[in-house]
Amino acid sequence: MATWRRSSSCRWALLAIVGSFLLSSSSLVSPACAADPLVITVDPQAVGTPPKRAVDRVRVASLPEALALRRRWRRVDSRQAISIALAPGVHRLSEPVRFAREDSGTAAIPLVVYGAADGSTRLVGSVPLVPAPDGIPRDLDATLLVDRGAKLRVYRLPAAVTGQRIQEPRTLARRDAPVHLALFDRAGALWPARWPNTGWARTASDVSVSSHNENKASFALADGRSARWRREPELWAEGYWRWNWLFETFPVAAVAPDHLTLEATPYEGIASGARFRIVHALSELDAPGEWWRDAGWGVVLLWPRDPSDAVEVAVTDTLLSVEGASHLRIQALTLEQAQGDLVRISDAADVVISGSRLRRSAGRALSIERSTASGLERSTVAETGIGGVRLSGGDRHSLIPAGLFVRDCRISDYAQSARTQSPAIMVDGVGQTVEGNYIHDTDEYAIHLRGNEHRVAWNEITRILSESTDSGAIYSGRDWSARGSVIEHNYLHDIRAAPGFEIKGIYLDDMASGITVRDNLFVRVDQPIFLGGGRDNRIIENLFVDSSPAIHVDARGRTWAQDAITDPQSELRAAYAAMPVGGKLWRERYPGLATILADDPAAARNSLTDNVFLNSEPFRFGDLARSSEQNLTRNIGPAGLRLAPLTRSDEQVASRKESVKRFENVLDATNALVRRRDYDRMERSILLKPFEDNRPGHP
Repeated sequence: MATWRRSSSCRWALLAIVGSFLLSSSSLVSPACAADPLVITVDPQAVGTPPKRAVDRVRVASLPEALALRRRWRRVDSRQAISIALAPGVHRLSEPVRFAREDSGTAAIPLVVYGAADGSTRLVGSVPLVPAPDGIPRDLDATLLVDRGAKLRVYRLPAAVTGQRIQEPRTLARRDAPVHLALFDRAGALWPARWPNTGWARTASDVSVSSHNENKASFALADGRSARWRREPELWAEGYWRWNWLFETFPVAAVAPDHLTLEATPYEGIASGARFRIVHALSELDAPGEWWRDAGWGVVLLWPRDPSDAVEVAVTDTLLSVEGASHLRIQALTLEQAQGDLVRISDAADVVISGSRLRRSAGRALSIERSTASGLERSTVAETGIGGVRLSGGDRHSLIPAGLFVRDCRISDYAQSARTQSPAIMVDGVGQTVEGNYIHDTDEYAIHLRGNEHRVAWNEITRILSESTDSGAIYSGRDWSARGSVIEHNYLHDIRAAPGFEIKGIYLDDMASGITVRDNLFVRVDQPIFLGGGRDNRIIENLFVDSSPAIHVDARGRTWAQDAITDPQSELRAAYAAMPVGGKLWRERYPGLATILADDPAAARNSLTDNVFLNSEPFRFGDLARSSEQNLTRNIGPAGLRLAPLTRSDEQVASRKESVKRFENVLDATNALVRRRDYDRMERSILLKPFEDNRPGHP
C-alpha cells in the first residue's frame, strides 16, 4: 500500500472532523485531506516493467500503459490520487487513447493528465512518411509529369491509409463526411492537387443544369481542359453548386470533352456559373503543398513547400476518446494531426481540457455529446478541416441543462475542408455556455445555436465569412421551440460581405424565436441583427456603429416562406411537434408557444427597445412585417449622436489599435451622455494571451 502524506492544514481538518462527532469513521478522509498525487510519467524512451505496487514516481512508454497502470494501482487503493505527466517531445499514437469509466477521478481528486509546463508536449496522431525506394511509379503517364518530376517527392504510404478513397462525399445531409488521407508538413495541412490553384472555376454560362442520369449530374465546362483529366483514376469536384451557402464535394463519375458527370446530384442541382474546382488530379500537381495518391502502388506524390521538411500522414481517427469517464483534466498539451476530431467526449461528466493547443485535424478539434459539466477553456483551436468545437447535451423535453462550455479560447482558421455549415462552435441541447472567446479570420461563421437556454457572452468576433453568403456570425433558425438563449455583451466588428454576397451579424433565421440579444457592440457589421420571421425576440440595449440596417425584421411566413408554417411536414412544424410545448413546464417557461398555431403564426412580433444607432440606419421591415406589431420604445439615434472624445488616460490604451474604449460613451447633440458602458472585457483579442503565454503549470 502506498504511503499517504498529509499537510498541516489537512491534519487540522481531521481534528475538526473528529471533534465534531458528526461524521462516521468512514468520512475521516475528506476531500481536503487527499494524499499528494503519485505521478506516472509517460516517456516514449522509457524501458522496463512498471512496479506492481504504487510508488511516488514511475516511467512508462505510452499513455495507454499509464492508464492501465493507474487502473491496477487503484484496484489496490481507490482513494489514492494518481496523475499522469507526459514528458516533453512527441508522443505518437497508432490508435486512439480511450478513457473509460474505470479511468474516472472524483470531484475532489480528478484524474489529471498534463504536459510539460513549457508547452513542448505533443500528442500526435500521425507518422512520418518514408521515401519510396523506386521513385515515381513506372506506369504513370509521363506526359502528366513533364517538367515536374524533379520537383516531386514520392513517399510510401502505411497500410492503414491505403485501399480506400481519399475521402467521402460531403453533402448537405453529410456535412461531417470523413477524410481518409490527411497529410501534414511543419507548416500545416497539405492538400490534394487541384485546379485552379487559387480561386474558383465556373460552370459554363450557357448551361444551367445538364442531364441527370441515375442520380448523376453533369455540367458543362467553358474550355477543353477536361481532356487532361480523362485518365485520372480518382478525380473529385467540389464547389458551391447551386447556393453560395452550401459547399459540397463529389467524385467525378465520367469525363467528356465538354462536360463532367458527378457521382451524385448536388442539393437542388447545379446552377449556371456555379463556383467549383477539380480536386486530386495528377495532371494538376503543379504547385508547392499539393499531393496526389496512387492507390495501386500505395504511394503519394508530393510537391513539397520546403524540401527539407518531414511529411507526416494521419493514421488515427481521433487522439483521445473519453467514453463514460468523469472528473478528468487534460492540461498543457498540443493535440494535432488526426483524420477526424482530435478529442471526442461522450456520456461523460466533468471533463475539462485547458491550457492546450488543438490544431491540424481533418475533423474538429473537440466534440462533446451526451455529457455534463465539460468543455474547453484557455486554449487555442486552429487549422481544422470541419468546425472547431461541438457541444451537445442536456434534455430538451425536461429542459435539464448540460452545462457544457467553451471559455476564453482563441479560435481561427477552421473549416478548411467543409467550408459551410461548419462553425467555430456548434451548440445543441440545453444550457451550454460560450463565453470570452476570440473567433477570427476564417471563411465560415462563428457560432450556431440549436436548442434552449444557451448563453453566448463576452466574445469578440471579427474578419469572418469572407467567402460566404446568406450566413451570419452567430446563427440560429428553423425551430419555434428553440427558445431561452441569451446573446449578450459580445463585440462583433469588421464583418463585411464580399462583392455580390450578403451576410449578417446575429442571424435569427427562418422563424427563430424567443431569443434575447442584449448589450452587444456592433462596429462595421453588415446587417448586424437580422430577424427572419420570428417572434418574441428581445433586442435591447445594443450599440450599432457604422452598421446598416442595424435591425432587420421580416414576416417571411406571410410571403415566400408560407409553406414552412402551413405544411405539417415542414422542418419548422416537425421541430415544433417534437417538443412537449403543451406541458406545464414548457407553458410556464415559454408563454404563448403552445398556442402559436391558433394565433397568427406568420406574424413577427418582437421587442426592439433601448438600442442606440450611431451612423447606422435603425430599422428595416420587409415581407409584410409591420412596425406596429413590434414593441419599439426608447431607441435613440442616429441623428445628433457622436462618440465622446477619449480622455488623456484613455489615449495610451486606444493607440494600441482601435480600442473598444472609443465606444464607451455616446453623446447627443447637446453633449448630454445618452449611453455609458464599460467595454474592456469585450476586447478578447487583447485580454486573451496567446497559447504560449497561457499554459498552466503542473497541477
